[in-house]
Amino acid sequence: MPEEKVVMYESAEAASIQTVTGWVGADGRFWGNDEHMARYCGATHRRCEKNPDHPIHEVRSWCKQCQEESRQEKFAAMPVKEWTGEPLVIFDGGEYFFDEDSLRDYLIDNDIDLADLQLCICEPNMPRQIDPSDVFCDDLPEDGEIRDQQLVAAFDLLNEMIRQSEPLSWSEGKFAASLPQSFINEIVAARVAA
Repeated sequence: MPEEKVVMYESAEAASIQTVTGWVGADGRFWGNDEHMARYCGATHRRCEKNPDHPIHEVRSWCKQCQEESRQEKFAAMPVKEWTGEPLVIFDGGEYFFDEDSLRDYLIDNDIDLADLQLCICEPNMPRQIDPSDVFCDDLPEDGEIRDQQLVAAFDLLNEMIRQSEPLSWSEGKFAASLPQSFINEIVAARVAA
């Protein structure tokens, strides 16, 4: 068995002074050759990477103008579907309309230009069925089977009720809404009369 080399704390072999070159952020953290991280940690704002003509933005954020352009492109690319009374939401917004009256009131009261209106047809968020093997996965034996048939029957009954349930909520769907011309005429007439 070879003997372990002994290096004393005070010896020149234990440590030496070296000159190191690398990137250092404004906070004093050394980043070696990683210029990007040094600049990222030391800067507060930066130019837009996609379009330098856009206003500067915070480093830990994104270009608001690019974000808006991207969202408008997404809406423009959405397939359009004739609205037949489904719940609606303003694209990228939190304003939902669950009936024709609430949409009509909103459009009349807020004097929104109908050409600029971006509505999406909502999709339902349905409750998910429950798999008892998932619920009890930590408690089941290795074969993973629930042997109590009454418990299985109870889950089957619960899942049947879940399948018959109404939506829990609604979310923005993949279709842009096209309002019927008769509804648009009604809004225009109501604005003229007001």
